[in-house]
Amino acid sequence: MFTIIIPTHDRPVLLSRTLQSLIAQTWQDFQVIVVDDSASYIPPFEEMSALQGRYTYIIRSGEKGPAVSRNMALDLVKSRYVIFLDDDDTFEPGHLASLVAHIGAGKPELLFCDFNVVNEDRTQSPPRQLSRERIGINGATADNVHVLNRIPNSCVVYRADVVAGVRYATDMIIYEDWAFLMECLKGRQLKHVPVYGVNIHKSKADAPENMRRGNSRDDLLVETMLFLYKKYRAPNMETRLARQALMTANGVPLTLEQC
Repeated sequence: MFTIIIPTHDRPVLLSRTLQSLIAQTWQDFQVIVVDDSASYIPPFEEMSALQGRYTYIIRSGEKGPAVSRNMALDLVKSRYVIFLDDDDTFEPGHLASLVAHIGAGKPELLFCDFNVVNEDRTQSPPRQLSRERIGINGATADNVHVLNRIPNSCVVYRADVVAGVRYATDMIIYEDWAFLMECLKGRQLKHVPVYGVNIHKSKADAPENMRRGNSRDDLLVETMLFLYKKYRAPNMETRLARQALMTANGVPLTLEQC
């Protein structure tokens, strides 16, 4: 039913927690592909054994970064649906079962769900939870994703044929997941699933133990957004106006032609 793709880089404790959340799923029709670009620690054999052969663990060389890892895993997908799960995020035990219930007998192209933000202290092992907040994003649409993406990558479910010819941009430092989503949205429908099944775990962006590529690259935000606006033109006038208003509010006036 699902292939769950997890790119990872030198975060074994967090990766183990992510895998444990998959082991605990009440719906077990899934495969896991982990792509490790660091090879700096022993793979989590205990968790992989618990998955009972439903995993592929790849240790790769070459350029670091999640985009290359996700693209490598995409070449191995054979399931109906694909999910990209970050190596520090987790699923609630009933998450996959809830997705299956909403997919039903239909064949929705792209689904997305609500999520929980879990702030934590990663100076401890395992991390200590500091706070937890529910975030509802039922107002997200294909149109407003073209203005600013508020859907975390781990919350999106792609039908396999939608991603068959799409790959992550390996030359982007930030927002490559946003670009990937917009590429997949071309002529597609986006369906909301009203469940809070994804936990987005966060620590301070500048904390050494976080090790998240691109966390503190605020200097690239405007430049990258302008690049994406040019590459993925607004689908209608309302979206163009929304892009213009957002950039103007942030001190970057744009003409409608630039939106």
